[in-house]
Amino acid sequence: MSDYPYEKELEEELEADMKQIELKTMLEKADNAVAVAVGTTAATGAIPIPFADTPLLIGQQVALMAAISGIFGIDVKKDGLKALAITALGAGGAAVLGKTMAANLIKLIPGAGSVAGGAVSAGTAGVITWAMGKAYIEVCKAVKMGKLSENDITGLKGSALFKDYFEVQMKNRE
Repeated sequence: MSDYPYEKELEEELEADMKQIELKTMLEKADNAVAVAVGTTAATGAIPIPFADTPLLIGQQVALMAAISGIFGIDVKKDGLKALAITALGAGGAAVLGKTMAANLIKLIPGAGSVAGGAVSAGTAGVITWAMGKAYIEVCKAVKMGKLSENDITGLKGSALFKDYFEVQMKNRE
C-alpha cells in the first residue's frame, strides 16, 4: 500500500496527459507530412506533358498515407492504401475529374497552354493531396482513439469514414 492515498489517480491522470501529448505530436508530424506531400504533388502536377502526372500522383498520395500510417504506428498494406486513394478520388466525383481533365487538355496547347495547364494541374494536385492527407489523418486518429480498428481501415467502415472525411475536406477547399 502506498503512503500517498491519491497516487493511483495521479498516475492515471499522468497517463492520460501523456497519451494526449503523444497524439498531439503525431498530429503535428502528420500535418508536416501532408504539407511536404502537397508541395511535391503540386510540382508533379505542373509537369507539362498531358496525363503523365496521374500515376505519379497516385503513387505520391499512397506514399503520404503510408508515412501517416507510420507516424501513428499503424500497419496498413500499400494495396489497401491505393484502394483508399482511388476511393477518395472517386468520392471527389465530377469536380475532381473535371479539373484534372481540363488541366490536362489545356496542357495539349503548345507553349502557354502547357504553362497554364501545368499551373491548374499543380493546384488541383495540391488540393486533392491536402484533402486526402487530412482525411487519412482523421482515420488514423479514429484508430488511436479506439473508434476504428486497424483491420477496419481498408474495409468498408474505414473506406466510408475516409470517403466522408475526404468529401468534407474537398468542400472546405472550394
